[in-house]
Amino acid sequence: MPRDNIPPSAMKKLQQFFTKTLDTNNDGLVNWTDFEAAIESVVSKDDAAKNARLKVLRKRLEQHFQKYFWDLCAVGDANKDGNIDLDEWLDVMNDIIGGLKDKNEFPEWYEGLHKALWRANEFLDERNVSKDEFANMLISWDIDEKSAEKAFDFITDHGQKRMDYHLFSEFMKKFFLNEAPKHPLNLGLD
Repeated sequence: MPRDNIPPSAMKKLQQFFTKTLDTNNDGLVNWTDFEAAIESVVSKDDAAKNARLKVLRKRLEQHFQKYFWDLCAVGDANKDGNIDLDEWLDVMNDIIGGLKDKNEFPEWYEGLHKALWRANEFLDERNVSKDEFANMLISWDIDEKSAEKAFDFITDHGQKRMDYHLFSEFMKKFFLNEAPKHPLNLGLD
């Protein structure tokens, strides 16, 4: 499948995003095991067992991630093996980036993942997330702190805009659409 919506300058960034944020066990595939590891890194089973609020948060996160994983498999698992390899993921991203270019919006199923990731964090005020809180969220995706802080400064215009879910969603759109090398939006993945 031609990937005409992914500029060559963005290919490395997308490959790194797959490897660092999705393929948690580095086996070259994204499957439910990777999502379970991501859930565990956000809210561990041990912590959830000791705290009712964390138990509810973990359960919701599991439900959102299961939905996203099965939606991802429905649109991207070309060989129907229950895994998403890098080529399949890049094909999905080609379609998502095409949609962003046309309508500036994510497909509803993909937006759901971002909402789940946002809600899974312990922000003091999710309508005004601090630079440290934003960096901690991205560090959990294996993004280095300095790159996360640079991205925060860029997208918030050095704190002039409040980081809320809407701005985070805009950030993710710009991340996928940005073609400029070494730009703060690339999170150091290029």
